[in-house]
Amino acid sequence: MDLLNLINYLVLQNIVEYIQPRPSGEGGISETYTLVFKKPYLLPLTVGLGGLISAILVYLFSPESAGVGTDSAINAYHTQKRLSIKSSIVKLITSAITIGTGGVSGREGPIALIGAGIGSTIVNFFKLEKRERRLFLAVGLGAGIAAIFKAPLAGAIISGEVFFKKDFDIESTVLSFIASITSYTVYCLFFGFQPIFLTNIPTYIEVSHLFFYIGLGIFCALITRVYVFFFHKITEIFNNLKLPFYFKPLLGGLMSGTIGAFIPIAIGNGYGWLQLIMDGKITDPYFIALGIIGVIWGVSFTLGSGGSGGVFGPSVMIGGLAGALFSILLNIFFNLNLNVTSFMIVGMVSLFGSAAKAPLSTLILVAEMTGGYSLLLPAMISVFTAYFLSGKRSIFPSQVDTKFDSPAYKDELGVYILEKLKVKNYMKNPITITPETSLNDAFNLMKKNFIFGLPVVKNKELVGIITKTDLLEIPDKEREKKKVQDVMSKNLITVTESDTLAYALEMMINYGIGRLPVVKEKDRKKLIGIIERTDIGKALREHLGIS
Repeated sequence: MDLLNLINYLVLQNIVEYIQPRPSGEGGISETYTLVFKKPYLLPLTVGLGGLISAILVYLFSPESAGVGTDSAINAYHTQKRLSIKSSIVKLITSAITIGTGGVSGREGPIALIGAGIGSTIVNFFKLEKRERRLFLAVGLGAGIAAIFKAPLAGAIISGEVFFKKDFDIESTVLSFIASITSYTVYCLFFGFQPIFLTNIPTYIEVSHLFFYIGLGIFCALITRVYVFFFHKITEIFNNLKLPFYFKPLLGGLMSGTIGAFIPIAIGNGYGWLQLIMDGKITDPYFIALGIIGVIWGVSFTLGSGGSGGVFGPSVMIGGLAGALFSILLNIFFNLNLNVTSFMIVGMVSLFGSAAKAPLSTLILVAEMTGGYSLLLPAMISVFTAYFLSGKRSIFPSQVDTKFDSPAYKDELGVYILEKLKVKNYMKNPITITPETSLNDAFNLMKKNFIFGLPVVKNKELVGIITKTDLLEIPDKEREKKKVQDVMSKNLITVTESDTLAYALEMMINYGIGRLPVVKEKDRKKLIGIIERTDIGKALREHLGIS
């Protein structure tokens, strides 16, 4: 923090003559800031030079610390890559240079990588196993987030959530509680326990206003799609440029600095601008809308070109500005009295939760940022609306869907074995019934053959499946009257004989089912077998030599 403030003072304040506002939780004074600065033409040069210096340091001392800090940690988690204290120190310095010279970036990502690097170093020192490397890295990442956001519970939860889009590492989360509380306490002893933003939010939310939070979720989802697409597109363009590695951040910095010269919100870490909007000192919707565009462009050019930093801060900035713009426009055009600060805070967590595919930790974050639970219900509505509508793509390209997609779990789950085995070699001949069969007969057939599900076939075509769970939900007296076709599932999840057991097991886990009908590859209605979890388990035990 002191290094960042020093560079900011030397470069932005003394050379560019720009004073950046700071949030109240960091000692900010709302009246002390520059809206129109004297030497905007120097900003592209300072940001470009900052990008060049950072790139040279990374190139010389720690190539693995290039780019987005959190994504580097996520990649190391999945690939079991070793992170060192050296890479953490280089990341700390280069990120301070990037942000301090005016590049649009966040300090949370670098802190996450630093925490992950410390965890990885501990594993290296004590020569622990691969599993411990993964856990310590995740715990270190969560502890870093807990400190910089002053949110220990959110930090602990994000240590198990941020690595996957549709999965969760509960083991690292449990361990992370102690580390996150410790890092939060130590950090706050030096920098204060007050939250980052000084907020004035109502103690209760009017029920009629909850509908507007659905709208905010939709608005944040749309912005997330634009933000993620543009960020990855710019990154792809820079990756394809035939330039030396260290010249790319220079070019990206020049472009980011040019944007900042016209849109001051898009300079460095802009939390202070959010505080000014919360304080009611900036209410111009055009200025705020330009801020959203400027930050999206600025962070894309800064980090997409290979600059150092993180996307946590910019994502929170974009979300806060989106919440402000949404509520201010509603207040203007419909003569409402929505609390702008509440919509800003919910916008922050909605956009980051949808962009990072981490909705749970962001819900906790909103409570820790505000010191209460009054915004928890609006945040739940908005966050999950944004999450479900924002698409599958994450701001972190190294994220994977589930543990099945992570190389770190291949050995533990035996996926590497199951990927070599085909369904056709382990499927069983199916026992089938017709749609007209009574539920009582279906139940007795399952009981007689010790099975828990039956494919439903009509005219030699697969039309459904019924399970013992479906039957147990029907009272005994009604089973004789009702037919299989009345309760069978018609939304069939199937596999083909050429699919692997790994794919079959993944489908079972994703859909929460215990068996899958096996169909012909060229005729999906032609039933040829059935595969159950027990069949996959038996195959795995055979190849592992377990009796």
